[in-house]
Amino acid sequence: MIRNSNNYYLGKTILYLTLVLIAYLSSYLLKNIVITDEVITEHLSQQLSIERIDELLDFRNKWAWVYYVLRPFIYLLKFTLITLWLLSGTILFGYKTSFKELFRIVLLAEFIWLIPSFVTLIWFGFIDVDYVLLDVRYFKPLSLLNFFNPSEIESWLKFPLQSLNLFEIAYMLVLAIGVKETLKKDYIEALNFTVPVYGSALVTWIVFMTFLSINLTS
Repeated sequence: MIRNSNNYYLGKTILYLTLVLIAYLSSYLLKNIVITDEVITEHLSQQLSIERIDELLDFRNKWAWVYYVLRPFIYLLKFTLITLWLLSGTILFGYKTSFKELFRIVLLAEFIWLIPSFVTLIWFGFIDVDYVLLDVRYFKPLSLLNFFNPSEIESWLKFPLQSLNLFEIAYMLVLAIGVKETLKKDYIEALNFTVPVYGSALVTWIVFMTFLSINLTS
């Protein structure tokens, strides 16, 4: 039993570290290939002096390490909250499972969210190389935002439209696969659990962020 427990935590730790390292890699490549100092300078040049832009870039580069330090803890907080939400759902549905099993499922599903970063890197690094910072900011592959011109819609609508995308669907499908294995249910039953439970968390998050956006911009 002790050996199995040790293997479980070792496997989960390796998955976690792999996820963090790939996220670091994608962020590093985006910073040095897509969101470069030159792109930021061009974006800010109409608003600020060159001296002020240089100060901001120096600050960005000087404190970039903070992001790398905080990223693992942000991931841990995110995974914990999603796991607790799913665990609450299992109680409501009358299913029995453990926090650690659901945490493993959430950890595996998170790899889906590494794909958009690399899509962004490939798109602006090799395909659409004539871009500005706003193009990158509003580039959300396979989202509803792609059907609109970001400059022509209300600012509070951008986050909901960005959040509703095919990667969210893929994320739920992967979660359902894990739920199927953990709860020993068929895939349809797992989907009937995952979609409303995770979907309610997603809607809550979108409403919360939209509320903040409206209040901060009003």
